Amino acid sequence: MSTKNKPILLRPVTSDQAELLTGIHRQCFTNYWNLDAFSDFFTVAGTYALVAESPLPKGMVVYRVLYEQADIITIAVLPEHRRQGVARMLLAEAIRNATEKGCKHMFLDVEDGNNAAISLYEGFGFRHISRRKLYYRQKDGSFTDALVMKCKLA
Repeated sequence: MSTKNKPILLRPVTSDQAELLTGIHRQCFTNYWNLDAFSDFFTVAGTYALVAESPLPKGMVVYRVLYEQADIITIAVLPEHRRQGVARMLLAEAIRNATEKGCKHMFLDVEDGNNAAISLYEGFGFRHISRRKLYYRQKDGSFTDALVMKCKLA
């Protein structure tokens, strides 16, 4: 896949590139995870990350595979690269990898009201299964709910 005629490559990254993941996350979210958080993710077996590049970073996904379940920990696309298929590409590859590893279901949280993300996830077969009340903190100090979504994998 490409955006603006430049091919996008997906590259696996590990804990030694937690700073790169932190930098992407910082540009995408009000309350981003710090370097320690990204480093800690990789202390748990079955944690994987991909960065989309062309040649500079455009987005990333971090996910965990544990037996028959996979969880999207975070997926983020830099604001200037949104609506170009980057998130779709990252999610498709995470699903493919999880399926290859024997996962039967994948879960994720998404902010209630993030309609672009919800639409993307629904397009992959994710369905809303529950709600985490007051989960995401906003710039003004208020909180919004998270929708928990689940997808049955092949």
